This record gives sequence, structure tokens and C-alpha cells, in this order.
Amino acid sequence: MARHWKEKLDPGKHRDFMRGHQDAGGMPIAAPRDNLLDVWVYFVEVAGFTFEFTSVDQICEALRYFEERVHPSTKGYNDGLEHYWQPWYCRLPPGIRAETKRRRVVKALKSALAEYAPKT
Repeated sequence: MARHWKEKLDPGKHRDFMRGHQDAGGMPIAAPRDNLLDVWVYFVEVAGFTFEFTSVDQICEALRYFEERVHPSTKGYNDGLEHYWQPWYCRLPPGIRAETKRRRVVKALKSALAEYAPKT
């Protein structure tokens, strides 16, 4: 059973795992300058894995990725960086791209997006 939730940003606890090519431990998230603004971190737990997103746009990016059934090779030149500097989709757990889990992930991401996307 998939579930999703959101938490207020805690820079000491939450990390951004999807920003560019970065360390596997994620990048720190800067707290807003205005402490009256609520900044949220979104979570989607499905197929034994918990995704952590710092914005609704990141949920959309992950949804676009998982809606594709076939993905190109991720092998490429790394510009001399260490081996652990990879895009977020290269660090997904094994088997999560398998068809049955992929469909569950797509369904869970769509559900989270329906709840958290701004209503226009």
C-alpha cells in the first residue's frame, strides 16, 4: 500500500536528492529567509522505498521518469568526478524500475501530485 505525506522543512533533517548531479547523500536544503513562509518536503512511500521531494516540480520530474517504460543507458562521461556523483535516477534501488513496481510508483506519484499540486 502506497502512502504520501508532507512535513515542514527541517534543514538539519531533510536533504535534496534530485538537484543536478550530486553526492549520494543529497544536498542540504536552504531554509527560506522569511521564517513566516512554510516550506514543505514531500514524501511518497511505495514498493519498499521512500521518495523525498523538495518541491511539487520534483514529483512531476519523477513521474515523467517512471511513466517511460524504457530508459536509455546512464553510462557516460563523468567529467572527472568521483563515481558517487550521479543523477538521482541512477541511485534508485534495484528492481524499482521493473514493470509491476513501476506501475505502482506511477500510481502513487500521481496520487501525491493530485493532492499537493497547486489548484488552478
